[in-house]
Amino acid sequence: VILIVTGFAIHFPYWPEFMGIARGLHIAFGFVLFINCLLRVVLAFIVKSAPTAGTREVVPDYKTWLPQADNLHQGPQWIKYYLFLKKDHPLSAKLGVPQKISYLCIPALIIFMFFTGLCLWPPCANMPLFEAAIAGLGGAMSMRIIHYFMMFVFICFMFIHVYLANVEGIA
Repeated sequence: VILIVTGFAIHFPYWPEFMGIARGLHIAFGFVLFINCLLRVVLAFIVKSAPTAGTREVVPDYKTWLPQADNLHQGPQWIKYYLFLKKDHPLSAKLGVPQKISYLCIPALIIFMFFTGLCLWPPCANMPLFEAAIAGLGGAMSMRIIHYFMMFVFICFMFIHVYLANVEGIA
């Protein structure tokens, strides 16, 4: 939420005295989100959890994120359920197929968002890797638009995530 608020404050500088604080908080919390994401991905290979409720079997956490062959066919049923086209809840393991796909995508999106943020941050913008990325995507303004658009992707994900967490309950 802090990244969203400070992102809007940076994009629409309606309060000039707040700009330095907004940028500092935005950069600090961007690093916190990125480091948290990297730790979670690494821990997914170390932490073990039960793939289904009521079992004592434990598997590495990353296996509960991946759609398995035995439940991949449930994807369309989950989408129908989430769109209120199907009344009964599809059977699943710890996570449904759409959850697994979104939990695979979110770390990649966070890393991409962090990268675009570094491209826009003046201390990094002149480094060769970031200069090449800026040039490759059409300039700094294109990079800003991509970074700004990604914020709305995260806002949509956040609202959907909160809604489904409350509808589905805690697994």
